[in-house]
Parts: sequence; structure tokens; C-alpha cells
Amino acid sequence: MADQVFDIIRQMPYHYLFTGTLLVCFLAANAKSLPLAHTLRLAPSLYRLLRAKFGSKRSKSASARQATSTTTTSYAAQPALFKHCTLQSRAIAFDLDINIHKSNSTFFADADINRAELITSLLSQALANLGSPAFILAGVQCKFQREIRPYQSYVVSSRILAWSDKAMYVVTYFTKPGTKLARELDLLGGPEALAKDSQVRKILFGTMVSKYVFKAGRATVAPEHVFQEAGLLIEADSLADI
Repeated sequence: MADQVFDIIRQMPYHYLFTGTLLVCFLAANAKSLPLAHTLRLAPSLYRLLRAKFGSKRSKSASARQATSTTTTSYAAQPALFKHCTLQSRAIAFDLDINIHKSNSTFFADADINRAELITSLLSQALANLGSPAFILAGVQCKFQREIRPYQSYVVSSRILAWSDKAMYVVTYFTKPGTKLARELDLLGGPEALAKDSQVRKILFGTMVSKYVFKAGRATVAPEHVFQEAGLLIEADSLADI
């Protein structure tokens, strides 16, 4: 079979072979923009949700219907609640706009992949335990700070920024590879403090803040209950006893 394939290739006109090789190389270099590529990139996040829902024994906990309001109990956050989830990518040909740099619209597609990985990595089991409420993107704001040139590499990094009784906020940074955000500045000051830092501004391509809500039917699930179920929030009184 292999010999027949090689015979066919050898009999092909040179310009067909050359054109085909160029086409294959071009498609390989721009694979993330091919049809269904975005869906396939989301597949690991979907797998984590399904594995938590169907593949493991769910704990007997409060349902999402019972977790729609916040409590007055004080909680301390585990460090894992604010950990960054990162991916590295490149500004491919199909990402470019009329100014020959990464189009602003493509920032949102990269952030979508990264945020899905962050949320499903941290909260899949908790969501399954609460009856699988959906996490819905309710709004996005993005500040574009530096251009990304054709085929330039960049890193997308997301973490949970804050939450209220109704919504969770996720911050996403687009940075140069091989650089790190100042951890204390990021955690204590957030994106505003990073944007004002002269050193950090040199490595930031863009900053995005996304608002998520957890919905069980028409009811909104309080984010703190999801975090508690995930073991990411601990009662402050229990820490005092350790």
C-alpha cells in the first residue's frame, strides 16, 4: 500500500507536488482556524464536565436550588482559587486584520478556550455535586494595549478575579512568552495595578475581564456556594482551630 502511494507521488507533476506541499504546510501553520478546530480545542473542557457528572460518584451535598443566596459566615480562600491557567499560542494568518496584526476579535476566541479550561479544572466536580448548574458568560470588557505581529507568540493567562452574590469575574491577560506577572501586584491590585506598572505594561498585549453567572434553570447560584463545594473556600473559624 505504501509503495503504491509513493509511486503515485513520484508520477505527479512537480508543480502539483510543490503546490500540495505548500498547502499542507500553510494549513498546518494555521491549524487553530480550520473548521471545527475551535470546537476540538474545547473538547478537553467538555470532557472534564462530563467526567465529573457521569464518571465519578457525586457527593451528597446541597442542591443548586438550595444554594441561591449567600451566607453571613466568613470564609478564607484557598490559594488554588486564584491560580492562573495558561496557554501559549501564535498570531496565525487567519488571525490578522487589515493592519496586519492580530485582530481584536480573535482575542475573545483565545480567551474562551482559556477560561473554559480554568473553570472546568477548578469547578467541574463542584458543579456536578450541585446538580450541574450552567456557567454562563454574561459580559466581557477588554483593553487592547499592544499589537501582536504576524506569527508572534503570546501567552493567555486567566484566573478568578472576584465574585459577588450573583456573579463571578475572571481576568485574562495576554502577555509575552517567558515573562511573569508580579504575583503580589496581580493578587492585591488586580488588572488596574498591573496596567499602571511601567515594567508590566511592556509585556501586556491586552487585559480582559469576563462576568459569569451560575444558573440552575431560572435560579442564579451564588458563586461562593460553588467555591465551597469545590473546597476552595473554608470557614475562617475552622482555620483558627488549625
